[in-house]
Amino acid sequence: MRGRPIEARRLATTCLLVSLVWGCASHPEPGTVDVNLAPAPPEAPAPASLASDEALAEAEAEGVDEARLEEAQHEVEVAVDSLDEVSREEFYLLFGTDPLGLSTNPANAARYEIPLETNEAVERWIEFFSVKSRDRFATYLARAGRYEEMIRSRLREAELPEDLLYLAMIESGMNPNAYSRAHAVGMWQFIRGTGRLYDLEINYWVDDRRDPYKATDAAIAHLGDLYEEFGSWYLAAAAYNAGAGRVNRGIRRTGSTDFWDLADARVLRRETRNYVPKLIAAATIAKNREQYGFDDVVPHEPLEFETVTVPDATSFDVLAAAAGVSEDEIRLLNPQFPRRVTPPGREVELRVPVGKTEIFAANYAAVPPSERVTWSEHRVQRGETLGHIAQMYGTSVTAIRAANNNVNPRRLQIGQRLIIPRAGASPTRVASAAPATGSGASGSGPLTVTVQRGDTLWAISRRYNVPTSRLMQLNGLDSSVIHPGDRITVRR
Repeated sequence: MRGRPIEARRLATTCLLVSLVWGCASHPEPGTVDVNLAPAPPEAPAPASLASDEALAEAEAEGVDEARLEEAQHEVEVAVDSLDEVSREEFYLLFGTDPLGLSTNPANAARYEIPLETNEAVERWIEFFSVKSRDRFATYLARAGRYEEMIRSRLREAELPEDLLYLAMIESGMNPNAYSRAHAVGMWQFIRGTGRLYDLEINYWVDDRRDPYKATDAAIAHLGDLYEEFGSWYLAAAAYNAGAGRVNRGIRRTGSTDFWDLADARVLRRETRNYVPKLIAAATIAKNREQYGFDDVVPHEPLEFETVTVPDATSFDVLAAAAGVSEDEIRLLNPQFPRRVTPPGREVELRVPVGKTEIFAANYAAVPPSERVTWSEHRVQRGETLGHIAQMYGTSVTAIRAANNNVNPRRLQIGQRLIIPRAGASPTRVASAAPATGSGASGSGPLTVTVQRGDTLWAISRRYNVPTSRLMQLNGLDSSVIHPGDRITVRR
């Protein structure tokens, strides 16, 4: 029962619908019968369900004849069941599986709902998420706010259960940058082969598995295919985790298509046996937050953005400066570019905060092509030190550390990739994301700036064309670590 009020007008409309459907199914007009169809429809199965007690009570309260209501429901179900498969699917698409809103079990509800069963395995994971790992699960729920409505709307459009949203929660904690031991990447945790199968671009410069929007579309397509293969959302979820081949082998060994039978027989790995209970537990808690003590979780705001075109390779710091925002904002909106630079030799779409399209276009046009990329990447070789690398590129150890999360010079590893700031680069001659106080952002007078979220000392040094070492000296800093709200003297 969906709890929708029953109106006389809807009843009349549905009665007309019944007469039309019944007329088409049982009494076709002369000359419209397709000779290729079977001469008679198959025997109609038992009705999916009759009107529920709640629906009849509503009907009585609104003055609708109870017997006629139940008869109309029965007529709809019998008429639809008598249609051929193609016509039945068209009917569902046009009018839904339950036109009157009375059925307690619509004919094809299984495709559109994931049953949230409760058993010992599910209870264990509910306890784990709500007690033992409460802080982490609260983070997942908060992070979901950025993407929940986007995912739900796309699931609705694909006519898949909206509760599949929680699969991304147990896969990655709703983190687009998640990376697993099995080399699965992104919010939906695609491995390279499966991602490419669903048209995700994956190379050195671009990894669409990290793109929440493209990866969601790929996950929806993949899950839809798995449901078509197994006819069960539990088995589809298990196959999403373990692969369809492993689930099919488990079905052959047990002779059962019930996920719980496969789990009990231990024909699936432990991770997969736990996967469906985790999914059910996550959905149960998320839909009953107050009951499980998560009603105080404040979800992150949904991401809002506009898109601009970037014609060639451009570093994120240059893009951020052109848009007048922090580099962190560009990274949050564009995780599909893992190198913090757009790919060379091609145009790509870049997401920027709402209202920044025009200023970005104007500022980006002022950046010479030679200044669009402000760093190089270096792979550490045997015997190299930060001092040696800095000398090779004509920069400083301090600048390299600032650009690489304050990397420890004594813990370099062979093959490690380092971002090397380009000596003398000044990518942010366009509008600065950090407000300046004092005499202004240009000129030769004294200048002090306030550190913004996402700023680094290296970024400030590039912004104002002042060496990082000089900034550290001016501000009495022992390291390049700075925090939002700090005041940094750029010139005296």
